[in-house]
Amino acid sequence: MLVFATGGTIGMHETDGGLAPDPDFPEVLERLVGGICRPLGVEARINHLLPAIDSANADAETAPRIARAISARVRTHRPRGVVILHGTDTLAYTAARLAFELSGLGSPVVVTGSQRPHGAAGTDAVDNLAMAVRASVRAAPGAPVSIAFGGSILPAARATKHDSVSLTAFRAELPLAAGAAGVPAAPAAHDSPAAPARVLSFRLTPAVTAEDLRAVAGGGPGGLVLECYGSGTAPVARPGMLGTLRELSAAMPVVAITQCATGGVDLTRYAVGRELAAAGVIDGSDLTVEAATAKLGFLLDRGHRGEDLRALMERNLVGELAD
Repeated sequence: MLVFATGGTIGMHETDGGLAPDPDFPEVLERLVGGICRPLGVEARINHLLPAIDSANADAETAPRIARAISARVRTHRPRGVVILHGTDTLAYTAARLAFELSGLGSPVVVTGSQRPHGAAGTDAVDNLAMAVRASVRAAPGAPVSIAFGGSILPAARATKHDSVSLTAFRAELPLAAGAAGVPAAPAAHDSPAAPARVLSFRLTPAVTAEDLRAVAGGGPGGLVLECYGSGTAPVARPGMLGTLRELSAAMPVVAITQCATGGVDLTRYAVGRELAAAGVIDGSDLTVEAATAKLGFLLDRGHRGEDLRALMERNLVGELAD
């Protein structure tokens, strides 16, 4: 099996300046993984992302870079399973992107990390690592990407970090949706982008104005996830709001999701939602913000645009939404 360490709290130790990467972690990880794998009769290969990243510094390139590294290693070594170590701050974002990038890889992929460093009192590092290793080598080759954390195995396409300190920091409010269509082939004659698409999210609040929404697009993102109220409403009666949404939707894909923990968006339910749809906003159903940004970025990077992209955003590809 393959263990791919990218950084995060699991590989840190306490210093006078706070938690920092532990230079001895590669040797520590060798011992930990060996102790877990030997009883399972599994040989482990450990690779490290260099330089390691603090997950708070993850950017639009991080998850695609990890996906490329994993894909290359799986093609070469054909491991029974893959475990990715990642910092918890953006673990759900990376795992959601990998759910699309690594769909059909042929080796089960499990993402994990820890809330406490490997050598700290009461650390969750060893338990999470052991659970991830066992899950990866016991899963079927076509199993979806998952997260192992705090005693639970969660679908990456549905998971979110809900607690900043608890050892059970992640949860999935919904299981994978049935009837996934699978990831489509990239459009013909598509060249890889020079840089991955930047997808931003914008959370509506009662004080928001059209100018605020326009400012979010000022940096030239490739797409926008609009975190709406309830089942897909927004302050469209506010001066300039609908016009701004029309302008943004003409310039980039805008996907509506709900701020609620459960349920989802249905832009046909309320008149306000229908106005959003008429302005060009895409219905994101029950996507999490992590899955919405991951899916939109993935499809943009694959070259999907216009009505093709809209149709794919509203279709269940890997269990990420109910369509």
